[in-house]
Amino acid sequence: MSMLPRRSKFRHVFAEAPRTEDNWTGIRLTSESWDSNYCAVNPKYIAIPWNVGGGGAVGILDVKTPGKLQDVPLCTGHRGSVLDVDWNPFNDNVLATASNDSSVKIWVIPESGPSSTDECAQDLRGHNRKVGTVRWNPVADNILASSAADFNVNVYDVRSGDTKCSVGGHSNLVGACEWNYNGSIIATACKDKIFRIIDPRAGQIVSQHDRTNVQGTKGTRLIWAGKRDFVVSVGFGKNNQRQYEIYDARNLDAPIVPPVKLDSASGVLMPFYDMDTELLFLAGKGDGNIRYYELDFDSGTPTVNYITDFTSNVPIAGCGYMPKRGVNVSVNEIVRLFKVTPEIVQSLSFRVLRKSEAFADDIFVPCSSDEPALSADQWLGGDNSEPRTVSLEGAHVARERAPTTFTKTETTEVEPSGAALLNAYREQKQRIAYLESELNRLKNR
Repeated sequence: MSMLPRRSKFRHVFAEAPRTEDNWTGIRLTSESWDSNYCAVNPKYIAIPWNVGGGGAVGILDVKTPGKLQDVPLCTGHRGSVLDVDWNPFNDNVLATASNDSSVKIWVIPESGPSSTDECAQDLRGHNRKVGTVRWNPVADNILASSAADFNVNVYDVRSGDTKCSVGGHSNLVGACEWNYNGSIIATACKDKIFRIIDPRAGQIVSQHDRTNVQGTKGTRLIWAGKRDFVVSVGFGKNNQRQYEIYDARNLDAPIVPPVKLDSASGVLMPFYDMDTELLFLAGKGDGNIRYYELDFDSGTPTVNYITDFTSNVPIAGCGYMPKRGVNVSVNEIVRLFKVTPEIVQSLSFRVLRKSEAFADDIFVPCSSDEPALSADQWLGGDNSEPRTVSLEGAHVARERAPTTFTKTETTEVEPSGAALLNAYREQKQRIAYLESELNRLKNR
């Protein structure tokens, strides 16, 4: 057996703890408990679900202006807490939000900069229970997917606000809903312990895998391995130890990388995958550290090679991933994560050590650009395409684009079914019991 070290350009990727003056302080992160990242980032803005007195709000932060926050611009149109946020990959001024009030809203940040508003650009009403995830299609313009506690996955054309596709078949809460590389199919992880691959345009589940024998009772998340047809799953095993595993989406019968146990912590893992370097980052809620690995799919048997941890004594509440077009190539920054706590946001810059100041074209391959490869109509008509790419040499410059025209229609809330009403009643009953116990505890104290 060879004792030579594994050859890789990324064995010495590191991130330094940010300076205090480079943090955003004065954050008021939502107190709503939910298994989402609680943060979305693009080269211009950071979006964070905000803690407000009533309803739901999202705070918009300038990604280039850290410091003590004073008057944070808020989007405040939701009647319930905001559970998930996602920036449009083709327009850095357009944000999607999912809420406890059963709605998805689209917000447009003015070119002059963000300001507080309660007027959204579009109101999507395709669900009748709280909406837990929103994800923009990575290829087609103005196509958005969402999943909710009504156990459905919906796909919208946000210009008109119409629900173009709706797929059921889940029997419990959908915890993850992710597009593949070319935006043609969606993978979901559900609390019924089944992975599903969905073709939204066909309106059907094309394959699924029952994981009852290997999955514990806590939530599971998943993410696509970039340009490959592989799905990385992170969650809890039968003994509630945290673990990861990898599946081939073309055959979900058995994992190509069996479950690898990590630890016995209770926080949900948030996965982030950089498709250009094939690095996997795992940030656990309540953890201080962030693990990262290099995935190798080209040397026969797929392997996951542990690199190291970014360590900190500050627990993580949420985390955001900067699109590759927003990294600083001049310092060989290959990934930038934004670590969120209830009061602070930190920018973590993961870099490759190089002595040369020349553009490192071996680690900065052409990445996904901010130009869509398909229009919404083309995608809905059945066309497929890989994302357009752009070189980062000389730093990426955002393209100019005409503003999207949104046609707002009169929205009527979907009438909930009897089962949905019963589940809502049970949830509220549990919530009332919890609040009563907290009130008694405070009185006794």
